[in-house]
Amino acid sequence: MIYLVISLISTGVLLGCLAGPALDRVGRPAAHPGIAIACWVAALAGTFIAVLGVVVVALLAPPAPGHGLLEWLRNCLPHHRDGAIIMAAAASLALLTACGSRLARGLPRLRRAVRRRRRHREMLRLVATEHERHADVLVLDHPVPVAYSLPSRRHAIVVSTGTQDVLSAEEFDAVLVHERAHLRQRHHTLLLTLDAAHALLPWPPTVRRAKRSLPLLLEMAADDAAARECGRGTLVDALRRFAATPGVAGALGAAGPSTEALAERVRRLEAAEVGGPRRAGRAVASVFVTLAVAAPLAVATATIAELSHIC
Repeated sequence: MIYLVISLISTGVLLGCLAGPALDRVGRPAAHPGIAIACWVAALAGTFIAVLGVVVVALLAPPAPGHGLLEWLRNCLPHHRDGAIIMAAAASLALLTACGSRLARGLPRLRRAVRRRRRHREMLRLVATEHERHADVLVLDHPVPVAYSLPSRRHAIVVSTGTQDVLSAEEFDAVLVHERAHLRQRHHTLLLTLDAAHALLPWPPTVRRAKRSLPLLLEMAADDAAARECGRGTLVDALRRFAATPGVAGALGAAGPSTEALAERVRRLEAAEVGGPRRAGRAVASVFVTLAVAAPLAVATATIAELSHIC
């Protein structure tokens, strides 16, 4: 039993403290952001599985109050000293309080983000007009070139009249392909989940670094989709016209999370061919993703199952 607990804690430490820095140290796989996104998501999922497993084990391990529930009250309690029971109960209460405080902070933050998106969509219905040629595009009457997307059943992409004025027809199509890639690949949902994960568990380096790295990688993945369909040169020309465009909270825009990130995306597109990942890279990423999720899940399951035989 003790070895399973040590393995579970070690798995959480490896994924929560070492996986993120290792992924950053390897560097952003600029030609294949999809591989990096999959690895980051797997590292985050494995970290949360391991942490949840440690919490469950801490609450269920004897003589903690969660062990055996009613049967524990009848059979297990007399086998432990009063001091041990009091200490376990106090530790369980502290752990539940800590988890509750994180949930109390993270869930309202998630609700606020969803509410902001809803209000944003409602505002757009009042001030924006439908695009003549694209049924999923709304047009804002504003001279600053802006293009971004919001998850919505209809009219999920927003552009300004300034965008239509400064972009050629080919560049405008490349921007729309970029935004549609965000929507098709569920990038908004991933960012919302990442924000909630950071609110719940902000301390592990993997979570902190994912919060910083994933938004840019998502933009690169959308860039790849647009470059494959419309050409790298066309997309680069379009992106350069968004150099001074402000970001939109809760949305994914062609300008990206920052001016520095936009410059990095442009350098990447100019420096390398955009193509699919190599077979070796796909294989290594598949192994990492599988182990990052399966290992903590298996260890946590075995540890919790072992608790049923211990009193």
